[in-house]
Amino acid sequence: MSSLPAGDMRIAPRRDVIVAAGLTVAAASLLMLGPAPGDAPAHLYRTLLVQHGAVIWDNLWYAGQYPLASYSLLYYFPAALFGNLPLVLFAAVASTVLFALIGFHEWNTVARWPIRIFGVFAAAPVFTGLYSYTLGFVMLLAVLRAVQKRKTWLAIICAALTLGFSPLAFVFLCLILFALLLAKPQMTGRTIGLAIGLVCVAGVEAAVLVMFPSKGVYPFSPFDLMAVIAVCSVGALLARRGDGARVMAWFFVAWGVGSLFAFIVPSAVGDNVTRLRAFVFPLMLVAAAQAHFRPRFLTTVALAGALAYNITPYLMLIPYRLESGPANVAFWQPATDFLKQHRDPNYRVEVVPTAAHWESYWIPRAGYALARGWYRQLDVAANPVLYAPHLDSAQYASWLRRMSVKYVLLPRTQLDPDGAPAEARLLRTGFAGIHRVFSSSNWTIYELANPRRLLTGPARAQLTVLGHQLISGVVGAAGLYTLRINFNPYWAAAPRVSCVRSGPRGITLITFRQAGAFTLRITGGLDSLLDSFAKHTSSRC
Repeated sequence: MSSLPAGDMRIAPRRDVIVAAGLTVAAASLLMLGPAPGDAPAHLYRTLLVQHGAVIWDNLWYAGQYPLASYSLLYYFPAALFGNLPLVLFAAVASTVLFALIGFHEWNTVARWPIRIFGVFAAAPVFTGLYSYTLGFVMLLAVLRAVQKRKTWLAIICAALTLGFSPLAFVFLCLILFALLLAKPQMTGRTIGLAIGLVCVAGVEAAVLVMFPSKGVYPFSPFDLMAVIAVCSVGALLARRGDGARVMAWFFVAWGVGSLFAFIVPSAVGDNVTRLRAFVFPLMLVAAAQAHFRPRFLTTVALAGALAYNITPYLMLIPYRLESGPANVAFWQPATDFLKQHRDPNYRVEVVPTAAHWESYWIPRAGYALARGWYRQLDVAANPVLYAPHLDSAQYASWLRRMSVKYVLLPRTQLDPDGAPAEARLLRTGFAGIHRVFSSSNWTIYELANPRRLLTGPARAQLTVLGHQLISGVVGAAGLYTLRINFNPYWAAAPRVSCVRSGPRGITLITFRQAGAFTLRITGGLDSLLDSFAKHTSSRC
């Protein structure tokens, strides 16, 4: 692990590096002309939060959640400064350059065509919208290049950046480094130093997760598991026949075992562990070249399977990217105009999810609290009823009231195929307690009768402001009130509030010492957050 297995120490030809980087730029330019990328709304919204200073907490998604700690601690700061697309384009080109340097060093001229193919595939995030992961992947490659050059401290710094930009990329980094260790089991000082550095970096992330916990669990399809195990098995069989291909063989073994573990043990990683498929064809091509494309049958199966596994997910996304309307503000204008005319901070808005989930950007951007948002792992964990095989009207109405939803927005566009069609059918057929209040060419809006307010208690209570990190309201008497927003220990409460604590299902309970106006806000820097966290862990209010 002190260095990648020795090749001929070749220096990457400048022309090949330029050609590969040029292919990335050309592919990205073509993809930019196409439909909007899938995860872009989430990244745009998170970037917007940083621009508005909301980096600790956000009330407008999933009944309140930690916007950065739940996904990427670092990515959205440079994104706010440079913009998402310029940043991801830079990351795509940088990943191609780094892969070229690593590849020529290890595999000599065998790497030429795999690197060029990698250069094309590196532009994919412009289409898929995997922005923060792309920057994390660049840092992953930077770690491997630093290990290759025997610069341990640089490798540790880049590993910390890998984790800061994308925890998923850090998981992949650990898998790859473990494969390197298995291929070359030498415990040198550099190996031990790097291992200690990785443990320290992971420890910092563990501390962050303790301070800012997230309950998300990402599903893992059995079919996806079978696909990744099949590709890894064929890849390992092919790679072990190659000249000096132990690393490649152990890479496929580590990826396959890691995927099996992610399937068995539910976590926020889940099906995301298969994202290494984005570059599996170039790697399989290296393995095939090292094996001199023998035996032919195994090589053909391995390359065909890897290519199909690499590009099929992109092809499957095309039908859900073709409709560009929801990416434009004009599509949402009738809905936001209606919400503006009926503004009430005591309730949330449910939008039947669009295929690209642009509701997660445009609705909270306009200042309205969404019942959901756009992280599948959070949605599945927080709202499992919406993913049940059969959703009936009683379950749906109960969920709407539990989430304090008053208006449900049904867009006329391509919907998320996972759960949204059942929700749309219920609304279109109608059921007791819900009625249509608005209709336009793109929208139908429904109102739920007798919705439950966000704040309830022994006397009348209402919210006057519901912002990203600010809640203001009025209560009619002293006593214990239920605020249907997820609890966090970092609220600064004033005045009239004697206690803020966690209640059933993780919602917030507030004890008021007298009637009147109150405010909850997130304030201060790291010191005040640590102080608030310490007070909460020792408090028995």
